[in-house]
Amino acid sequence: MKYYITEAGRQLLETRINEQNLKIRSIQAEKSIAYTASGDGWHDNPGYNQLIQLEERAITELKNLEQQLASGVLWLRPDRNTAQVQIGSIVRFSMQAARDRVPREVVYEIGGHGESDLGRQLISYTSPIGAALYELLPGAEVEVQIPAGRTKLRILGLYGSWDDVRALAARA
Repeated sequence: MKYYITEAGRQLLETRINEQNLKIRSIQAEKSIAYTASGDGWHDNPGYNQLIQLEERAITELKNLEQQLASGVLWLRPDRNTAQVQIGSIVRFSMQAARDRVPREVVYEIGGHGESDLGRQLISYTSPIGAALYELLPGAEVEVQIPAGRTKLRILGLYGSWDDVRALAARA
């Protein structure tokens, strides 16, 4: 499967891979101590068997991260598209769930695969909302199914920088 990552996303994946390797080494050290203390019999040393399971899950996660890094295509367009929603676009849009009377406005930057960070107003283009907005033009409307239910999205604007967004907010 082909998907795009940004430079920041590539660095994040590399950091997560390094952290996962450290986690595996730590589990293996604990496993060695547990084996030395009581052997590997499930009835004599249940902690050892739990560590084996933890190690297997950590190795699987490491392989998944490495696969993501190996198969990710680096997005090399540093300019922000203000004509159409793309990776790197800063999008102001309204959201209105079926149960809401009034839509709410939000602003997010569209990031690469796996780069969502709501605290930084960043959503991945592969997230449900990011995928619904991707490649749309200002003024476009779309409905998307999210955990909160069926929600209508309407693109209100695309911005070249976060300064442009702040300037708009200051005028409002």
